[in-house]
Amino acid sequence: MADAYLSKIEEKDVCAMKYEEEKRRYISFCGSYCHTCDWHTGKIRKTAQATLNMLNEYGGFTKLFGRNEIDGSNFSRGLEVLANSGICSGCKAELPDYSRGEEERCEIRRCCSQKGYSNCGECDSFPCEILGSNPGVVKFHTIENLEGIAKMGLEQWIDEWWKDYIMKQT
Repeated sequence: MADAYLSKIEEKDVCAMKYEEEKRRYISFCGSYCHTCDWHTGKIRKTAQATLNMLNEYGGFTKLFGRNEIDGSNFSRGLEVLANSGICSGCKAELPDYSRGEEERCEIRRCCSQKGYSNCGECDSFPCEILGSNPGVVKFHTIENLEGIAKMGLEQWIDEWWKDYIMKQT
């Protein structure tokens, strides 16, 4: 019964998908899909808070693990910083105001913005050295994401992510 219910939710969510809105806001310039990102979903913040709660419940890092090479107070402070961090709104929501001279912190975003592209897959030079040398691009397989969009089309690619990944996470 629960499976049938989830199936109905899945169908409804996918059918109601606003594909251009997804592309405009949640598929980053490099091809990362925000809905699968641990910063965007808040997973990092929640995990850090849960770990911090557990450490506090058991009397702190030092009491739980003893004295060793790790400074328990700095470890706990790092968890506090992560637990109180903001949730990323996505690189397309955080565009700098170039007219005010704001700095661009992402070379990939700067390149796409200057060329008027919504992602690197629209560029004739795709995949280029800027994209291929970025550690985040490599780690999160974003080139493969952009190739998938080109091969399947935007709507089918988003539908697949929703069915195969996002709905399984909820």
